[in-house]
Amino acid sequence: MLDAERWVRSFPVAAPPATPWTILFFPHSGGSAASHRHLAVQVADIAWTAGVQYPGRAERQREPLFTDVHVLANQVAEALAAAREDGPMIFFGHSLGAAVAYEVVRRMPSQQRIVLVASGHPAPSRLSLPALDAVDDASKDPDEPLIELVRSLGGADADLLDHALLRRMFLPAVRGDLMAHSRYRPEAGSAVSCPVIALMGTTDPFTNLPDVQAWQQHTTSTLRVHALPGGHFFTNECTREVADILRHVMTTDREGTGVRHG
Repeated sequence: MLDAERWVRSFPVAAPPATPWTILFFPHSGGSAASHRHLAVQVADIAWTAGVQYPGRAERQREPLFTDVHVLANQVAEALAAAREDGPMIFFGHSLGAAVAYEVVRRMPSQQRIVLVASGHPAPSRLSLPALDAVDDASKDPDEPLIELVRSLGGADADLLDHALLRRMFLPAVRGDLMAHSRYRPEAGSAVSCPVIALMGTTDPFTNLPDVQAWQQHTTSTLRVHALPGGHFFTNECTREVADILRHVMTTDREGTGVRHG
């Protein structure tokens, strides 16, 4: 199992999983290592599961928020290189996490044992985020553009906006993450050599099918696209379907992914 101090938080397991696979979850903007706990539970019998803990949240809340996806990817890749993990892995990133996971894979010395699952994110070369500039009207809430964006995407995070204290705790992290995400640009011609599975919600305002299919430009291996019902956080609505896709990778589809196991 992964052992990367500060950067990785393992999900507890009732019993050791039946295969050598590890699934590493990369959270969305404002998310924490625990954000995909609901999905980790669904695959706990077949894979070790863990989440990446970005700085500036949870037990790392006193650390400065990251401002550059490439710098963050450097740090995560360095931590993973020093961790004890030799088996095949799935890097599962949702929204911002997909961009971070992609950049981390690019920095891994051996990509043949990895499958990248990019969830709720267009191909890196197709990324376009709305501006989060402060409103000009002094009588309005300066956080209004950010709040409107979070509400439009839905998910559990939107519910935090209804509580003043939670809102004050949550908004700085999501603002910092979104600003870093909006500045992110992949290196020209960048690609990974591992298989990519792209997941999208059919009513997600952040993605569309052509932009998701463009992930093929960023891998020299195979791309598979799955469109599932729901909005940006379709993974919360289709947890079992997403878990089944991950199970397929780790069991019957091993040869199809091209992942090396030895």
